[in-house]
Amino acid sequence: MNTPALGSTFEISLRILLLLNEAHGATLDEQQIGAVDFISVYAADFGLLDENLHGYSNYRFSEYPARKLLVSSALKGLLLDGNIRFQPAPTGYKYFITCAGKSICKKLTSNYANEYRIAVQTVIKSFDNANTELMLREISRLTIQSLEGGQA
Repeated sequence: MNTPALGSTFEISLRILLLLNEAHGATLDEQQIGAVDFISVYAADFGLLDENLHGYSNYRFSEYPARKLLVSSALKGLLLDGNIRFQPAPTGYKYFITCAGKSICKKLTSNYANEYRIAVQTVIKSFDNANTELMLREISRLTIQSLEGGQA
């Protein structure tokens, strides 16, 4: 059996499950999920934690736009598998984790999964319960800063 590659839909699906599990019943839209995930893996760049879960590549801020398709694909797979559900919202759909998804999360006990949980909790709290506008503004600010050659 082949191991799914890092940066794959499989990997982001597991992170989305952990993220929605840490939202404790809150529903999040696709944009919120993508932003919370990105900030969580690069939390040190945002001044939230001591270390980035995914390191300090020079190209890390170019990952955000590329992740949008992965997040969308992962959400579709998670929906089809019954691990998440959605509800209509004025701006599209909001997602929440199911009992099946929570069961998967209980099995994710690695150091990485635990660090990711902490990062997600910190991001949601720091950005006013995952306020999309605040998160996107900060992602844009740090992306521009990194493009200008400053340290993010």
